[in-house]
Amino acid sequence: MLVTMQATAKETAAVFIARQINNGDYISLGTNLPVPAGGVILAQMTHAPDAKINVLSYFVNLADVESFPDLGQIANPSVARLADGIMSVEQLIYGIRRMDLCFAGGLQIDRYGNTNLIGIGNDYNNLKFRGPGSVGTSTVMANCRKFFIYSNDHSPRTLVSSCDFISAYGWGSGGADSRTRLGLPGEGPKYVITPKAIMDFDEDSKHMRLKHLLPGTTIADVIQSTGFELIVPEQLEECEPPSVNELDILRLRVDLKGYLRKN
Repeated sequence: MLVTMQATAKETAAVFIARQINNGDYISLGTNLPVPAGGVILAQMTHAPDAKINVLSYFVNLADVESFPDLGQIANPSVARLADGIMSVEQLIYGIRRMDLCFAGGLQIDRYGNTNLIGIGNDYNNLKFRGPGSVGTSTVMANCRKFFIYSNDHSPRTLVSSCDFISAYGWGSGGADSRTRLGLPGEGPKYVITPKAIMDFDEDSKHMRLKHLLPGTTIADVIQSTGFELIVPEQLEECEPPSVNELDILRLRVDLKGYLRKN
């Protein structure tokens, strides 16, 4: 019954992430990101057994793990028992430019892929809502080879025309050269993934663009739920659904508690 259920939006997003990962990639996983975590673990259990996954200060390899106990606790010190190695803070910092893929989140995400974890409001000393701060994302996203932005919410409150503050620089005020003008290495943000859709960025303007719809939503719903004018191609690419094998591994080995099967 479990394996025959239709793939949810979160499962489809996790499989999409898994398919972007190459064997041997160096990937950094943050906290409270079960969808990206599910995709990374799925990749390692299938086509990328030699991927190097950095969680906290540990390098973990889950390719041969029969099942991962709790996808919601991927960034937990208990993963130390699965570690191939432990890095010092200095090693973590010096290794940022070698990271092939990282993940960013935000209280706000703007049309150019800048993210805000600092807070909501015009006055920093009197914020309407205070976030956790940049928690290292300013440095990591400025230097890693590429990153995906993931949000559990797709609404005009989160996807905004302009961030109140910028904690992680995406494409600034737009333009394909916006990062190179600042001397920032890497490819910058490549995808924005939400429960409704997968977005990328226009090659020239770097304005966010709809790429795939996820199950259960429509173009009209995505447009209405976005706080700026999203680029919508005349011909939208269909998101290839998860295969039976991918869903089988995702549900029976990666996500036993069903985080990705919940709305």
